Amino acid sequence: MRKLVYNAAMPLPTALVASVVSAVLEMTGQSVAPDAQSQRDFDQFIASRRLPPQVKLGVMIPPVANGQVTINDQPQPISPATQFRNRQNLIVMPMTIREKQDIVYLNDFQGNVHRVWMIGPDELEAIKAAQKN
Repeated sequence: MRKLVYNAAMPLPTALVASVVSAVLEMTGQSVAPDAQSQRDFDQFIASRRLPPQVKLGVMIPPVANGQVTINDQPQPISPATQFRNRQNLIVMPMTIREKQDIVYLNDFQGNVHRVWMIGPDELEAIKAAQKN
């Protein structure tokens, strides 16, 4: 019969190790930056994400913790369930936004900002062209 050892070292899954190493490299600024072509390919891929047709264009100043966001130099209240999405379409916390962003956004039925998508230059041009038509 095999003896169980409760304080023995446990093997680490490779995914966990890779995640830790990636986080450390990112924090130290040694992550590999994408070349210009892969950045353009990524921007074109992101430009094809589907956004609601009734979105409004704007420029957002980084939010402060007062329940409002400034879009096009106008303070607007945010809803309790507001989602901020980055260019990769991932949900981000509002306090992590550090600089002005080109955005599209939706208001809820009370007029509060409800959804915000940060967009890149390619996506901005595509949205402007779609709204002209």
